[in-house]
Amino acid sequence: MREIWAADCETDPFDGVTIVQPFIWGALNVETREYQTFHTTSDFVDFFRDRVCVVYAHNGGKFDWHFLLPYFEPEQRLMVIAGRIAKFKIGECEFRDSFNIMPMPLSAVAKDEFDYEILKKGERDKPHNRVAIENYLRSDCVHLADMLVSFIAEFGFHLTQAGASVKAWEKISKEKAPETDSEFFNTIAPYYFGGRVEVFEQGEINDEFTIIDLNSAYPDAMMRLHPWGNTITVGDELPNSRGAIERSFITLKGPSLGALPWREKRGASLSFPADGESREFMCTGWEFFSAKETGCLPYFDILEVVTLANCMHFREYLNYFYQMKTDAKKAGDKARYEFSKRFLNSLYGKMGANPEEYEEYKTIEPCYIEAAEMDGYEFRAEVGKLAMVGRPLSEERRRYYNVATAASITGYVRAAWWRAARQCSGVIYGDTDCIFARKIGQEIELHPEKLGAWDIEAVCKYGAIAGKKLYAVETKEGKWKKASKGVKLTEKEIIAVARGATITHNPIAPTFSISRGIKFNPRKIQMR
Repeated sequence: MREIWAADCETDPFDGVTIVQPFIWGALNVETREYQTFHTTSDFVDFFRDRVCVVYAHNGGKFDWHFLLPYFEPEQRLMVIAGRIAKFKIGECEFRDSFNIMPMPLSAVAKDEFDYEILKKGERDKPHNRVAIENYLRSDCVHLADMLVSFIAEFGFHLTQAGASVKAWEKISKEKAPETDSEFFNTIAPYYFGGRVEVFEQGEINDEFTIIDLNSAYPDAMMRLHPWGNTITVGDELPNSRGAIERSFITLKGPSLGALPWREKRGASLSFPADGESREFMCTGWEFFSAKETGCLPYFDILEVVTLANCMHFREYLNYFYQMKTDAKKAGDKARYEFSKRFLNSLYGKMGANPEEYEEYKTIEPCYIEAAEMDGYEFRAEVGKLAMVGRPLSEERRRYYNVATAASITGYVRAAWWRAARQCSGVIYGDTDCIFARKIGQEIELHPEKLGAWDIEAVCKYGAIAGKKLYAVETKEGKWKKASKGVKLTEKEIIAVARGATITHNPIAPTFSISRGIKFNPRKIQMR
């Protein structure tokens, strides 16, 4: 097996204007524990260029590896996942982003306290600060190395968490990963939606309300039987049994009073109309029953029903990782606890992956862009002095799993959320597996740990709801819970937005993007 190294770098704190190159790099061999420091990026690259090894940096694809762009070589393949540089080579050495296999911050497992002010020029050269910086850098490399050793020893050598999840499921279930095709995907994909995020009351909430969470929403859904295989039947009547209907995909026309998902057009945001207007809805059988049985689908016409011949559950896989999570929590094993959480939640997403969205990339000399276009490539970004070009994966390289399974699982979660929301009164906000409501229905099963039960997270005395995934609430004990997706806002800032203000958010660190480069992007935040 190739050598594996854990790496990290330290730079000046960003001042919102300039990007400062790292002034020190560290790298630790995860097996021999050999540790190296480098005072220039060039020295770091030169050390690894001729070594047959893999070097990981945590969040490297969004940070560290961007400092290596000037050292990229022409005619090299590289992998980019969601704008993140996932894998590339310089010479014999392969560089990877460990966040792709361990999608959690290092601080979730181990992170030393550190005063970032001492990284500033004039401070970092003081002898005692230099020692503190080098110790901190080494500790980050050690923590990452320990996590890599633990992950690879138990789950194998993988590029992504989702890929590792599929392999783990195959091993546990003794099943082979499903394989379908583009025709199957395009038939089922219109029924595949994400979570349900909805604001019912926007602004300030000054009376008491409760927040409940659904324990392990997606793992609970995966305990059920879901459609499987690639044999599809299309008709205009519902199957004869409830189970078969639950696993079907239904197109119907009628008024849904907030129960069913709807998109005005492809690519539009997901909504759940409650205005009583008759529309054409595409939903899972789980949602059909939740709408009908809560009185929110008063009448309807069935237009089309898609059914699959086979079904599948993932109980062995889920029981395995749920037990791992429980044991790790008792043992205080933070790494294993975090790993098990990700394995519990990542498998279903891989089933719904669309390979038509993936591209293959390579670096070329800019003078060869036109020649590359003749091979189907298009210019995507500048990488140092080179150009990165990309093209869609060829048909033979596209791997379709089973989008029907993923669509059914997400549909089950939305249906479970709707049933619970209908049992509450004064619903303020919802986000896939949580509900903010003034009164929780007595019919809702409450349990702090039981799979599929709801748990009371907090009783609140105040809330500022500024939009989807943008809120701040204060508990009766005076603690704050907040969400501000995409930006880091304080409670006071979120409250101001909920009161109607527009805030300009100036990030203290830049955005690293392979296509847009390294930039500071101020954002205006307002009610959404």
